[in-house]
Amino acid sequence: MRCFSLWIGLSVIAALSVVESTVLAAAPKEHPLIKGYPGSVLVASEDDKFSEFKFVTGANAKGATDDEQLPNVLVSGNLMRFSYDSPKDRSLLEVSTNYKEGLEKAGFKILFECADDGCGPLRAVIGRLNGTKFTAPEMRFLTASLKQGDKETYVQINMIKPRHEIYILERTEMERGLVVVTLEMIQQGLLVDGRVVLDGILFDFDKATLKTESKPALDAIAKFLADNVALKAYIVGHTDGTGEFGHNMQLSKDRAAAVVAALVKDYKIAPQRLAAHGVGPLSPARTNKSDAGRAQNRRVEMVEM
Repeated sequence: MRCFSLWIGLSVIAALSVVESTVLAAAPKEHPLIKGYPGSVLVASEDDKFSEFKFVTGANAKGATDDEQLPNVLVSGNLMRFSYDSPKDRSLLEVSTNYKEGLEKAGFKILFECADDGCGPLRAVIGRLNGTKFTAPEMRFLTASLKQGDKETYVQINMIKPRHEIYILERTEMERGLVVVTLEMIQQGLLVDGRVVLDGILFDFDKATLKTESKPALDAIAKFLADNVALKAYIVGHTDGTGEFGHNMQLSKDRAAAVVAALVKDYKIAPQRLAAHGVGPLSPARTNKSDAGRAQNRRVEMVEM
């Protein structure tokens, strides 16, 4: 009987140890760049991985839309969120002043800050705009950015009396080229729609220079053209809606021409079978209001003649 009781006791201790180690492993950790205000308690942290976030740069109560009421910059990259219980013996002014001074000493540029009534429409709109949770009539808010070489970091801190939260986004480019056009995709696209997006064709930023990662897609396109010697096609470049219109029209044409040149030079496709054209932002596949939409709009298509 004593052995049985001892076994039960050891089992309970072992189970509690597992629970304790699991809790400790799951405990939220602070971001290495920005530590919480002294005396604050980190109660939650979230890593949203690659996301996009709107950082507020102003406030205009007369704006007709959320974006007009809260002018902002849309940034994409690795986004992390940290929620803190603030120390009860410290005022909002103390907390916000120390965060601001700490950011400025680290080289951050303050993009926007407000307090209480000065935040204008922020309290009603910010949740819809970017998902901010903690707002109240008595609050302080700031956004800031830091650029060091090719690294860019954005921060939002919103503070109410019992708690505050910090959003930190490290700007990065979305990993692309993971989906590459195949012979089957080209065949099906031309058969059903008369056109096909040439996934996997990638260029240097704002240039018509093909990246080396484009080779698998070019291999598939060349194989398709070699297998269908009677087919003639337009290679059509597209851009997103950002930037100057004339520049985008020329860039889209130059990118289409770069694809044609690669197929002719490297794969010996007869030049009379291909014609390069650019339509810039005139035929978007998705909305230009999001990073994901703009990424899909920057594309090259094959259209059967």
